[in-house]
Amino acid sequence: MSHNRVVDPFREYQDYAMAHRLREALDFYPGKLYSLSEYATLRLRRSELIRKLVGRQGDPALLSRIEQISDDLNYGFWSNPGLLKAFLRRLSPVQYPVLCSPEGFETLLSGTERLRLKKPGLAGRYYLGWLRLPELLDEPLKFEQAMLEQEHLAEELGLFLDEFHKVAGSG
Repeated sequence: MSHNRVVDPFREYQDYAMAHRLREALDFYPGKLYSLSEYATLRLRRSELIRKLVGRQGDPALLSRIEQISDDLNYGFWSNPGLLKAFLRRLSPVQYPVLCSPEGFETLLSGTERLRLKKPGLAGRYYLGWLRLPELLDEPLKFEQAMLEQEHLAEELGLFLDEFHKVAGSG
């Protein structure tokens, strides 16, 4: 992908949390759900390890550690068609309601999170939209159009996780 956009760390965390919830709903080894601060710490550690690896200060154990952190963070889960393709291949053919419609997907959100959406189904359309990318890999123009649609939905979606809307210092 040739998209040169700056990644919003809060959006990245929201995407991580939604990947975790999806994996949990599908009983697919979700691992631990990290808090925002735990996620940020691991994300910084991953970046530090990559810098070491690029600077040739690392070894195969370093690469293994980067891969483990990437797995723990669901890093690239939504935006990497190869990862999505592998994930979708491992699902049984049983129909999962969370994958069948935007509204079904949004059962993964809390009631207050659903209320924060500008339109019902917006989060479901955004996240399910990523799942169509693997089948478009051999069609560059359709893939590019799908990516543009995802970017548009991302702008409209905003941050809806309860984690971002906790009242600081209440009490």
